[in-house]
Amino acid sequence: MSAKPSVFVVVSRKAITVFSTSFRSRKVPRSILTQFPGMTVLGPVDTASTPHFTAAGITYEIDEEYVAVVNAGDAEITSPQDFPRDPLPNL
Repeated sequence: MSAKPSVFVVVSRKAITVFSTSFRSRKVPRSILTQFPGMTVLGPVDTASTPHFTAAGITYEIDEEYVAVVNAGDAEITSPQDFPRDPLPNL
């Protein structure tokens, strides 16, 4: 069992931030565990058993519903030419 019961991964254009939670409340971030540059690729997501990815030597398990989100974020970084231009880039 991990010393950190749960984490939140927050992705912005500038950074990817991993927040830890407490044992009492897994819904409220308590501290920042690590930060990565915004252009960091999180995948590939291994779906052979419980979906997970490894970043900076740490393995993060994710719910199946978020596998597509991680894959889409990675695709936006690795092949931006495959996406349509943002119609409202200033928002």
